[in-house]
Amino acid sequence: MRWICFLIMSLLLSGGLFAQDQKMIKETKKEASQRKKEEKKAKIESQYKLTENLLEGKNFVLEAHFLKFRSGDRVNVSSTLNFISIDSLSAVIQVGSMQRVGYNGVGGVTVQGRISNWKLEKDDNRKDFYLTLSIQGNIDIYDVSVNIDYAGYAYATLNGINSGKLTFEGNMVSKEETVIFKGQTL
Repeated sequence: MRWICFLIMSLLLSGGLFAQDQKMIKETKKEASQRKKEEKKAKIESQYKLTENLLEGKNFVLEAHFLKFRSGDRVNVSSTLNFISIDSLSAVIQVGSMQRVGYNGVGGVTVQGRISNWKLEKDDNRKDFYLTLSIQGNIDIYDVSVNIDYAGYAYATLNGINSGKLTFEGNMVSKEETVIFKGQTL
């Protein structure tokens, strides 16, 4: 009889310890989840501030990984040849291709011009930016609207008076970090 009582007591105690261990594991998982959320939030905030500094400094390059044409076709492109470069009051827009030789020597067109109508809006809740500007180049005037997320990924739509609509999709980087090749301007 003592043996049975001892066995029952042992099972009850071990069950209680097991329940306490499970409770501690759940609390640890909850704490780890909360810590990850806080780390992610801090990382997003840090990247948001870096992107904000790039935009306010007006010294960056949008390196395009994709171009989307007026027809809706989206093509993968080289970011060293396809970019929008902003430097204070001037800008360079370039479209190029490694397969052919164009007006600019790199298979496309390079336009250099003066920036006007710069307007930057930021949304602190959604952690994104909206930039509009005009670039008066030597062959056309371009209205540019850019949607930028907190990490600097951007969609820039160009509308030219004489040319059509073109969308650049890619990363914004500082001038110091970029690797671009500028062709000849007309």
